[in-house]
Amino acid sequence: MNVTDKALIAFKQHGKTAALMVDLEEHFVKTDDYWMFRSRVFSVLEAREERLKAGKFEQKGAALIGAAGCGKTRMAEEIIAEYHALVDASGPREFGNRIVSAIVPGRATVVETLKAIITSMTGEHISSNRKEDYLVDLLVNYMKAAGVVAIHLDEAQDVGRFKTSDSIEAFSKRFRNLMQNKDWPVCLFVTATPEGRALINHDPTLTRRLRPVEIKPITFSNDGTLLRKSVTQLFNNAKIVDDGLLDQNEFMRILIHAAVGRFGVAMEIAIEAIGECFSDDNDIIEMGYFADAYNLRMDCDEELNPFVAENWKTIDTGTALLRYYEEKQPRRRRPKKT
Repeated sequence: MNVTDKALIAFKQHGKTAALMVDLEEHFVKTDDYWMFRSRVFSVLEAREERLKAGKFEQKGAALIGAAGCGKTRMAEEIIAEYHALVDASGPREFGNRIVSAIVPGRATVVETLKAIITSMTGEHISSNRKEDYLVDLLVNYMKAAGVVAIHLDEAQDVGRFKTSDSIEAFSKRFRNLMQNKDWPVCLFVTATPEGRALINHDPTLTRRLRPVEIKPITFSNDGTLLRKSVTQLFNNAKIVDDGLLDQNEFMRILIHAAVGRFGVAMEIAIEAIGECFSDDNDIIEMGYFADAYNLRMDCDEELNPFVAENWKTIDTGTALLRYYEEKQPRRRRPKKT
């Protein structure tokens, strides 16, 4: 088959665009919510070290609550990485220095969640017929040997979803007990959508120990400056020219509305708009590329595209984003028994 120069150039452009998008996705903005959660995480981890030195076993934790797409998981990943780097630089701790992170399985049970944590730590897949008490003992032994100071449970809302009050109580009690285990107590960090409050608020003791940090929707008045600065940095990283688009307050308000007030989603839309601009072999960004990015994401008509419609304020972008997440993310299920 003959390959024309034009086809080859177009093919190479796809690779360049993909590489750019991956690079831009690494960009992380430290918001006020990030600093608040980071402070909480670091303080309880340092307190754990001092409490264990004093012979006190009861530990605390932290919870980060926010809507899908607001950046909870990424915040936790950055905080955990930073903690590991700081501990490595400052010297070893007597009672461990590692945080282990695991995604809570869909329709979570205590057993499946314990297995997910162990697998995340060791790569070991646990037999389906193992009992809960055995898994707890195994996990504690692994954590002590590896110097684990905390467990991070991501997508923790699935603990409360589809669950009875009794099953939520069993879950919260089991992980509360891990925070006061006499052999090796750990801190507990939770990231979850607002549905995750069912777990946190079910047990008053757990509520006091976790003290949730809640990510509120961003607004133009409170967050417009940071968002504008962050998107400008994306443009600079991509070597894309902004011909005055970000100077328009109306555009910033449209972007926030399109993202349903979620900082992470706003950044994703901006990255996707850069991708559309780059694919068009253009280096000047304009509103049309944001409209294209939103249309590709939401698969909507122009009258429902806030970057196109004049009455953008009346568009229900929340319902569109909810549909997007439902279609994008397959339902997580408990692993099948083997």
